[in-house]
Amino acid sequence: MERGVQITWQGNPSLVSLRSDGAGQLQAHDGDILSPMPGKVIAVDVAAGDTVAKGQKLLTLEAMKMEHSLTAPFDGIVAELNATAGAQVQVEALLVRIEKDE
Repeated sequence: MERGVQITWQGNPSLVSLRSDGAGQLQAHDGDILSPMPGKVIAVDVAAGDTVAKGQKLLTLEAMKMEHSLTAPFDGIVAELNATAGAQVQVEALLVRIEKDE
């Protein structure tokens, strides 16, 4: 399975691909926003129930002395929010789940 997240560093957006050989127990959903690495959530820009647009910043993660903006993969609604500012997160932690807007 291949997934990606968009991160922004020094104002330059980049898409980072995440790959899994399927051996793990993770059951990923298209709208699942997972932590790409261990780090600290430094800002949360949405709340559960918010309507979001594709590319909209959802939260900012600080890892490896860089800030990573995690964005919405498509237009939808924040169905689940598991991130709070100041929280430490592990790699592949489910931070936000976006459901497509009907």
